[in-house]
Amino acid sequence: MTRRVTIEALADWLKRQDDIALLGHVMPDGDAAGSNLALWHALRAMGKRAVVCLPGGVPLMYASLPGAETVAEPDGALPFAPKAALAVDVSEAARLGEAGLKLFEACEARAALDHHHTNPGFGQLFVLDGDAAAAGELVVDLIDALGVKLTEQMGQCLFVAISTDCGQFSYSNTRPQTFRAAARCAETGIAIDSITEALYRTRTRGRTRLLGLALSELEISPDGQLAWSRVTQDMLRRAGATHEDKEGIVNYLLEMEGVRLAVLAEERGDRETKFSLRSKAPINVARDVASPLGGGGHDRAAGITINLPLEDALARVLALAGETVAKA
Repeated sequence: MTRRVTIEALADWLKRQDDIALLGHVMPDGDAAGSNLALWHALRAMGKRAVVCLPGGVPLMYASLPGAETVAEPDGALPFAPKAALAVDVSEAARLGEAGLKLFEACEARAALDHHHTNPGFGQLFVLDGDAAAAGELVVDLIDALGVKLTEQMGQCLFVAISTDCGQFSYSNTRPQTFRAAARCAETGIAIDSITEALYRTRTRGRTRLLGLALSELEISPDGQLAWSRVTQDMLRRAGATHEDKEGIVNYLLEMEGVRLAVLAEERGDRETKFSLRSKAPINVARDVASPLGGGGHDRAAGITINLPLEDALARVLALAGETVAKA
């Protein structure tokens, strides 16, 4: 039985647990990495044993976060056998990945903390605030409820979590609580200039080349409202880039004048294609495009993974995206 609870109730639950696995979603982003690591620091401050498990490990661009070197993979060697599991920033159980889900279900006590509207709730208890800009926003409140002082290490992790998930405080999900949570992080003494330079003003050569290749594949619907592009395995090889280097490319498509919905298709294998979707109000890209195709996310930012070759999967997504734009 799954029960929805408050932040305070989740804090009480955590106080009763030990040997805790903190789990993030597949292809972890800044929110998944930063939120889990911040909570890891808080639990350690309470004298608890905890480990962060991220499928694929910490992305290179977040490898400098305090504690990142301790992150394990769900099917890797763990420092202890977890008795409790908390999924953070995971929109549904399947997003834990096969190994993460197996680890989660093997624990006696299971809970989730998330901010995706589409989350149906999983675990024995869960906290969901679909209006929060990031899971990191909720982790600030959870750390307070645990009675732990927010440290500079936690602040750095949480500032990354929050700022990356709200587009540097520019997306429509940014609310007053988002700024308050970020201010709490700033009050710990973090070096905001260094953090933001590494995140937003530094790009590898491979990432830069991949951006150029992806933009050269740009296509636009006749009415100019739908834009899409591709990232293929060949493009990654030619650019000397990695999968994580495609992050943010979809935003360039949405920023074009007149575009209301943007689609970036990434070839992950012969029969697996991952999509990044972005939209402008009032289009709800999670509800109207991602969810019907087995994905999820937020009103203006969502994702899907489809087990089809790139062009077949792209045709399916574009058909639904085109209908969505037309209705809007």
